Amino acid sequence: MDVTQLRENQKEAFNIIENSFRRNRLSHAYIFEGDAGSMKFDAALFFAAKLLCKHDEAPCLDCHDCRRVHNITHPNLYVVRLKKTEIVKDDIRGLQSEFSKTALEEGPKVYIIEQAEKMNAYAQNALLKFLEEPLSETYAILLSLDADKMLPTIQSRSQRVPFHRLSESSIESMLLEAGYEQTQSKLAARMQATYEDAKTFLNDVYLDELIDAASAVYDALANDESALVAFHREADGLLGDKEKVAYLIDVFIHYQKDLIYGKIKNQSQMIFAEAVDTIERLNARFPMSHHIDILERMLTIKVRLRSHINVRLALDNLMIALDKGEPNEE
Repeated sequence: MDVTQLRENQKEAFNIIENSFRRNRLSHAYIFEGDAGSMKFDAALFFAAKLLCKHDEAPCLDCHDCRRVHNITHPNLYVVRLKKTEIVKDDIRGLQSEFSKTALEEGPKVYIIEQAEKMNAYAQNALLKFLEEPLSETYAILLSLDADKMLPTIQSRSQRVPFHRLSESSIESMLLEAGYEQTQSKLAARMQATYEDAKTFLNDVYLDELIDAASAVYDALANDESALVAFHREADGLLGDKEKVAYLIDVFIHYQKDLIYGKIKNQSQMIFAEAVDTIERLNARFPMSHHIDILERMLTIKVRLRSHINVRLALDNLMIALDKGEPNEE
């Protein structure tokens, strides 16, 4: 539960929640709707902490109640998660049974349903009955990619709170704050749609191999050496894995874009800032038309990966095209 990032990246949703508490106009049910990775679950925990924290300026984020909310161990907080392909009636019954127990601590109760649009019809009808006759101080938060897939009667009994996809710069900033290096953070923010996916991507041990392979190719070009030879020396071991190949092409695409950004003096968009010397030398050697042609070839290979393609041959031809680039006449 990162309240600072929530406040900065989901201002509209954060203000809706804050204003509901400030005006003492809480709804018994909310639908937090938005793309994956848009911090809906963080917002749900924030909502629960504001209810369950006993400090005046709730949530304090440090007390016993706040820590239990953060760790999802508070007895008055219940989370329903997708177990198979859909949320079924028994999942909702389990929630109802849990909240009817007298062993819960005094105070408000919050239940969060993740991927709520995947409730089947029986589960939705069971939830609807729960919403129609809510227990005292019980609050529902339904997290959804598409609230319109839920019953209109559930929607009408819930306050919808919109969440927006995080920008690349927001994901990059969060990664940097988490301690990742700048180049890796910039790269992951552009190659992954969510902060969680970006972290997973960065934690994969082969990411540095991908960066090293692409860098070796461009360094070879800058030193009038063969891109093809450098590619096979550095990247040959990656070509047997389709996922690694797809990511490797992405890394090449972003490096190639950096050459173009360097040409137009847009350094703020560059990912491989530490390779500025290599980029400047290549830009002095090759015209913009060559950079664009190579980028188009890379994008074509990326698209063709979805069909049957001889990957080694396609990448060999790409390296040969890099080697045969016409000298700069600009």
